[in-house]
Amino acid sequence: MFAMQKLERCEICMGKGSFLGVFHRMECAGCNGGGFVTPDGKPLEYPALVQQLRLRLAMSGNERRMMQAALEKAGLWPLAGPADDYAERNNRRGPGGSHYTGD
Repeated sequence: MFAMQKLERCEICMGKGSFLGVFHRMECAGCNGGGFVTPDGKPLEYPALVQQLRLRLAMSGNERRMMQAALEKAGLWPLAGPADDYAERNNRRGPGGSHYTGD
């Protein structure tokens, strides 16, 4: 199993992984295009970078699911808003019985 390493944002590209050259975007050599470096400022090699980003993506997905479950339990999910007026069936209030949204 892979362990999550402590990573910091690349200060050369400000975590973007690339920077704007004269004519096109170029991959940042300071972080190998990943946007992250080790605490001592060294870039991760590609296999290690992919593993670390995959671990962080999986962790963020788990956090999102836990937060969504907490919102559902509190009765705050799914969110309701103005877009719900457009999703409903035809209300026959427009000209010729068409859908009227109030815009």
